[in-house]
Amino acid sequence: MFAPMVSHAGDIELQPQQLREDLAFLKERWAPLDKSFSDEQRQAFNRRIEEIAAAADKLTPEDFALDVMGAVALAGNGHTNANVAAYLGADLPVRAWWFADGLFVVKTHPAYAHLLGARIDRIGALPAEQALQQVEPYLAGVRQRRRFLAPGYLVNPRILKKIGAAESVSAIPFTVRLADGSTQTPRLEPVAADPGDERRSGLNRGYSVLIPDPRDLPDRWPHILDGKGDPSPLYSKRGDVKAFMMTPSNNTLYIRNDTVASIDDTPLVQKLSAIVRDEILAHKPKHVIVDLRLNNGGDFFNTILFAQALPRLLPEDGHIFVLVSRATFSAGIVTAAMIKGAGGDKVVFIGEPMGDAGRFWAEGRKMTLPHSKIAVRYSDQFEDYEKGCTDARNCYWATVAFGPRGISLAPDTAIDVTFADYAAGRDPVLAKALELAR
Repeated sequence: MFAPMVSHAGDIELQPQQLREDLAFLKERWAPLDKSFSDEQRQAFNRRIEEIAAAADKLTPEDFALDVMGAVALAGNGHTNANVAAYLGADLPVRAWWFADGLFVVKTHPAYAHLLGARIDRIGALPAEQALQQVEPYLAGVRQRRRFLAPGYLVNPRILKKIGAAESVSAIPFTVRLADGSTQTPRLEPVAADPGDERRSGLNRGYSVLIPDPRDLPDRWPHILDGKGDPSPLYSKRGDVKAFMMTPSNNTLYIRNDTVASIDDTPLVQKLSAIVRDEILAHKPKHVIVDLRLNNGGDFFNTILFAQALPRLLPEDGHIFVLVSRATFSAGIVTAAMIKGAGGDKVVFIGEPMGDAGRFWAEGRKMTLPHSKIAVRYSDQFEDYEKGCTDARNCYWATVAFGPRGISLAPDTAIDVTFADYAAGRDPVLAKALELAR
């Protein structure tokens, strides 16, 4: 008689019947609450759930988790997603980022420091671009969002096995081109977690790799920006908001806002009010640079008043340069949109297209699947920050009440940073804003 497989993922054990019960919960309890699926996408989701259920006797917990992740991602909506971090296990000893000219290693375990700055040409059996294409179906959101998320998943052995890049979860070959032009194919094994890795602490996998860890961090991993004397202010320690007058011009205020929330007990609204008092009113800048390139969201009620006030506090011939990237997401996008709606032609977007379209589904809540404990977020409020929303019966009320109408969220000046610029500590996006300010 056939004995059903008992699945294991570390200390996680799941019986096939438990997997099927989780899938039933996902289909019957969670899916009806999520409004982001089109009719066609919902049909595809239902078919995928049936396929996973049919294969439940043979699935490992990690395969099940990734299948759930892929099913949820069929909505194509960045806020509709599944968190399967508990099932992924240890990552490989490198961290990477997609630049305009390819996928490059920006941080490594100390034993692999010789790979810093290497371009990753091949991951296991797949060219890097093909690996990106293969992992995208598991990632939620538009193409820019998936490009933002992908590097954090392409260094995970279980993901690489799932997408066909590797046959096992150990000794995975990476073909890399080193800075001297030579090519190597080291075989990488999973290692203990990067001590500075923010990806496992509730923050999205992605942008934390761009910022070097503090020098005194125990067991610190070396970074490509180590030793760069004066890198961009974007790559200093991540926080919530900071502001200072740019030198030598002294007519331009730089504001970096990494999250639409406070990281301590002082509300973000108070911190922004202090910037108005201590920097804008005190120094009377002609121009302001608002750097939202690492802003992955939060609660946009924290920035509504500031976004509406900022354009009114500048001279008639002043400008606001809003710096954006694929990491700009959710309330980060809303903050950019609110500034644009209030400032009109005074506002110039510089950088990459942001991590979502101007119209998306958000808000909602998380639900936890009963047995696997996978947290799955649903989205139930429609928001439009380009055409605008006028009817609270169809749109999130705050978008109707405060949202802009008739704007574009596309960069006015599009810049996709090359690895050479980043590795040298240059910031062409900020440089362009300063050029326009002059």
